Amino acid sequence: MQTAILAETLAGLAQRAADSQLAVNFAFGRVVGESPLQILVEQRLLVPEEQLILTDPVIGSVERRLDDERYLHDKIYTVYHNLTLDDRVLLACVQGGQAYVIVSRYYATELDEA
Repeated sequence: MQTAILAETLAGLAQRAADSQLAVNFAFGRVVGESPLQILVEQRLLVPEEQLILTDPVIGSVERRLDDERYLHDKIYTVYHNLTLDDRVLLACVQGGQAYVIVSRYYATELDEA
């Protein structure tokens, strides 16, 4: 009886530890839409702008939104990307596919032809 309880407790702890880790995978994508921004990930999954997180290497400019007093206090900004059609990008995919961080552009290699 005690062995079964111990085994169950250990299994539960192992599952909680596995669930608490934030797994990130990397993927390659290509810009297929500019406005709104869309990335085709590994030639099979279309990721819309709402699921993309831009980083400095792919941001063209950032402007504070001044169209509403509320935005001045919340420090809301409009971010303009500098990606163009067919740019290749390296993405970090957060576990579950809820968000994709565009890490950087990359340039064509022989692997792209495969």
